[in-house]
Amino acid sequence: MIEKILDQSIQRMGHEISFILGHKILAKTAEDWFELKGESFSVSEWEDLKDLCLQSNEKIQLETKGYVAGVYQSEKHHWRFSFTEKKECFKAYMALILPIEQMSAGIENPYFWDMVKKDKGLFLVIGERGQGKSTLLGEIIVNDNRDRLRLTGLHVQLNQQKWPELDSVVHLGVDSLTFDVQHSVYDGIERLVVDCNTVIDWKKWIDFAEQGQSIFLTISSDSITSVMQRLSSEMPFPLFERFVQVLNGLIVQKFVGPQKVAAHEIFVLRQQEKNKIISDFFAKKSFYQIKFDDFGADCYQSLNQSLIQRLIRRKIDVKAAFAASNEPDQLDTQLKKLGL
Repeated sequence: MIEKILDQSIQRMGHEISFILGHKILAKTAEDWFELKGESFSVSEWEDLKDLCLQSNEKIQLETKGYVAGVYQSEKHHWRFSFTEKKECFKAYMALILPIEQMSAGIENPYFWDMVKKDKGLFLVIGERGQGKSTLLGEIIVNDNRDRLRLTGLHVQLNQQKWPELDSVVHLGVDSLTFDVQHSVYDGIERLVVDCNTVIDWKKWIDFAEQGQSIFLTISSDSITSVMQRLSSEMPFPLFERFVQVLNGLIVQKFVGPQKVAAHEIFVLRQQEKNKIISDFFAKKSFYQIKFDDFGADCYQSLNQSLIQRLIRRKIDVKAAFAASNEPDQLDTQLKKLGL
């Protein structure tokens, strides 16, 4: 019965499942939750789920501590799980562990891949919720580890389990987010990933980047311009200047069409781009007046350019491209020039 529910979730593109005693079983796609089963999750089904996923020692831990987490391996798939069993709270969360070969956003920009492999500096992964930022971060880490192993510290919510199984990844959780840069929890960490969609203490991560670590942060937004404008208004100018000097790049990911094809806006910064950003912003005081297209194709790719690439390769249709574009009029002009 439980195996059928797991298979049903995958068939309907749901990679996360929530089991709560007395409630309906829910699964989550890239966009939203949906019901997997009309009836409420029963006590007998709860026991079946524990029998399926938990070893004897894990059941003991659940009974004594009220919580257990681990990995369940079926014939077809691997699932990461967490169980909570306390008083009236009986719930379980399961997330599909994606095979490494499936973790591909289709980014063919060589400048992007060169920049994310930098030994130090800061990189922002941007997108609205449900746009696959965690999966993209996982792909970045996997690609980097093919060249060399770097000990990676991961700040991420416990129920966000879309991470590749790599020995070089240390899960730090979110409780340690407020720890000082010099805290022993960071000893030996070469790369830090903060996948929380918001950043509270920018100075901490700038300090890390300045002292030689590689930092990846996720931000919830829909464009590079809006992120840069927001940060420039939130930070005192001396801190913003430090931020730009350690900034290696930004990428916005956006799913397009019913097949959820990933399209990207990408901006990578060498020293000349950093200097230009500082001088242009100082002169204009607004990123909405800065034209990123002027930086050149070797460091900037607009979302429209990415959409056109997907159109040419027939991964999306014209209707989906216009629905996803932040600048549909400009997209229309570009398509006409290409005779599309």
